[in-house]
Amino acid sequence: MAVSAAAALSSSRVDSVNPIEAENEFRAGIETLLAEVDNQSQQGSFSSDADERDAVFHEHDTRIFFFDRLLDLLGWDLGAGGNVVQEARIKVGTTKFVDYVGVNQDTHAPVLILEAKAWDRPTIKGKGGRRDWSTTSLVIAAVKHINAGRSKASAPVIAEWHEHIAQLAGYVRNFSDHYGHSVSRAVLSSGQWMLVFNDPVSIFCDFDVNDQQFHFFNREEYVAKSHVIFRQLARVHTAGSIPFPIKSSQLGNYLSKAQFSAAFHGMLIRYEASGTPVFTQRPRILVYPCMIIQRDDGVLITVIDAENPATMQISRTGQGTETLGPHLKAVETAAKELLQSCGDELGLLMVPKELAAFPGFPKGSVMDRDGIALVTPQKLFVKLIRSFSDNWLAVTGCQTHFLHDQPKVECRFNTWAACNDVDCAIGTNAINIPSTKIPRAFFVDGQPHHCAHRTVTDRRDARCYIKALDARTCCNACVYFDSCWSRSEATILPCGK
Repeated sequence: MAVSAAAALSSSRVDSVNPIEAENEFRAGIETLLAEVDNQSQQGSFSSDADERDAVFHEHDTRIFFFDRLLDLLGWDLGAGGNVVQEARIKVGTTKFVDYVGVNQDTHAPVLILEAKAWDRPTIKGKGGRRDWSTTSLVIAAVKHINAGRSKASAPVIAEWHEHIAQLAGYVRNFSDHYGHSVSRAVLSSGQWMLVFNDPVSIFCDFDVNDQQFHFFNREEYVAKSHVIFRQLARVHTAGSIPFPIKSSQLGNYLSKAQFSAAFHGMLIRYEASGTPVFTQRPRILVYPCMIIQRDDGVLITVIDAENPATMQISRTGQGTETLGPHLKAVETAAKELLQSCGDELGLLMVPKELAAFPGFPKGSVMDRDGIALVTPQKLFVKLIRSFSDNWLAVTGCQTHFLHDQPKVECRFNTWAACNDVDCAIGTNAINIPSTKIPRAFFVDGQPHHCAHRTVTDRRDARCYIKALDARTCCNACVYFDSCWSRSEATILPCGK
């Protein structure tokens, strides 16, 4: 089970760092996709009003049979926990819905806008004396017309295309002007044609448009120009994405010695309920030491070499004293070996920085109640791995574990009885058996790492980084103590008093 947890994380689809291999896979994929879409469109689509097939391939059908699968081929992940928001709601004046918004996995900032049209929507056409103009000339003329604020009636292109480009321009401007995000790519497509703006902010915000800032593809060109489409729209090129996790031997594929900014110790943590549910199950916490490398552009890279974890357990010394020492030492040894491997791979002496220097993981989902989470990320040291339950990535700075061998202060409130004496015990009974239920408790009553004080528990409820692992861990035994409590707050805690 221990190996499979790490293997599951490593086995998810990743972006190839070999451009020849990646582009070849995309070319093969787009050929298959087009053949399957042709077959589906010939069959027709299901009508929403009757159990019969329509002759028209609707926009909804186009999304399901073409765009969803195209984005997958380009390395984007749709669905819960993915990096593409569908029907993304943005609020600027009236509420607007963007068909697809691809986001940066680390920052959650929008980087790709894709507006999907129905399969049978016409390609761009000029009006009047512009009917014979090239596609490139028409796009430039239409954009300049929209940037100048001129009407649809006097547009150089058919009304439908004026509306398409104006809509896309509005989204790009809203992201830039109201949220401070510069979208890297903006796309209009019916599936039969595709218009890709590769510098949309310059085009629609700075009013600087030329024929080098966009690409137009007809369906017949998709395979022959698949390498251009891939380089324009693949997640690995547009969102700065890096697979999670990578091996130390892969570091050179994602940064050079000159691009290295900082290194931090960390760990991938897996929580399990051990034993048969027929009896009381016990918590089992698996730790995979990792390095979190910060590149000079702010991108964070997670490195894990060993797929065999260290199982967190309490040992006894020859004198009978309980200790985490052997477990912490095993993690420290593995962490230092990984640090050395990362440094050797980049050809530098890598020294981990203090926890306070870590920029923080972004907070929250790519979506919130009002649409995309466009707020400034808050500083977090532990983040949930959304693809799997009960898996967390924790950064620990220059420390190699999130726990100390012993709390920094001796405290009598590690027992329920002592807390009860001052009318601050939690509940009516002590926790005498490790629990996987609410509250989760790896450490039990009387152990130095356990806390039974109600006031501490109440105050830490919304700020504790490791509550999901053990809701009763002594704060003074945790490396996040100084991040969770200010100096003034720490002085009024009952700990050790």
